[in-house]
Amino acid sequence: MINRLSTGKSWYKCFRYEEGRDKPGDVRNVMLVVASLIASVTFQAGVNPPGGVWQDNSGGHVAGRAIYAYQSEVYYVFLIANTLALSASILVIISLTYRFPFHLEIVIATISMIVTYSSAIFAVTPDESVRFRYVIAAASVPYILRIFIQLFNMIKKMINLLSTGKSWYKRFQYDEDVDKPGDVRNIMLIVATLIASVTFQAGVTPPGGVWQDDKDGHRPGHAIYAYQSTAYYVFLIANTIALSASVLVIISLTYRFPFHLEIIIATISMTITYGSAVFAVTPDELVKFRFVMFAAAVPFIIRGLIQLFNVVFRSNK
Repeated sequence: MINRLSTGKSWYKCFRYEEGRDKPGDVRNVMLVVASLIASVTFQAGVNPPGGVWQDNSGGHVAGRAIYAYQSEVYYVFLIANTLALSASILVIISLTYRFPFHLEIVIATISMIVTYSSAIFAVTPDESVRFRYVIAAASVPYILRIFIQLFNMIKKMINLLSTGKSWYKRFQYDEDVDKPGDVRNIMLIVATLIASVTFQAGVTPPGGVWQDDKDGHRPGHAIYAYQSTAYYVFLIANTIALSASVLVIISLTYRFPFHLEIIIATISMTITYGSAVFAVTPDELVKFRFVMFAAAVPFIIRGLIQLFNVVFRSNK
């Protein structure tokens, strides 16, 4: 009976990573897909916390603050676990896209996404409910652990004990002679598309929600967070840079694809939609939109300067 229902093989052993069988590029691509999905959902959970936000200033709470935050202990668990997950997945994305084409844009987008996340957490969390140094510590844990692991591996290699002498970091990093351009392009497009989707959503529906009335000098439909002008500037600029960098990657890596024109039309229209939504929810007197427009141009300016430098450098050879 048991033999009929089982092949006698362990599925866990069958599908786990095996160095001699699995190609580094295939493993890296799968890890990047998983990390990108985790980053997107945890970013969204931080920007728009479960339970929503208060819509008024009555009853001792503040409009725009997370309702969940007033259950301070469980909110701590949520916030620290969510931050750990986001930080660990960002570390995987940055590490495994090292030396990829447009790696700089991915680094800019992911760092900007972390800044956006931090700004959103600051917006929706009452100061008295959470000590932010613990959240910052949680964000740094994956990086500290990875540094200790790398340091330990270096020590093992130096004493030549219990080590193959191989570096996992070097094994999975991009190798132009080994990795197929199509595979690299596809995985970069997945990462960029996920970053673009969550940052677009964060701009259209800002953390903390919008005012529902016109009392106390504010207007209905304007972002509650916008009245903390400095913090909102940080959120808006970082989020715009992340979106812009990811859109640049998408447009560049789909060049000469079938329907590339439609992709350009869609991404430009999406950027205009984002700008329109930001304009709609942001009070004119609190934000100077020329700074936001400049932030959107930054990735394109940097990429243009890099391309210009490459052209000049090659012509001088």
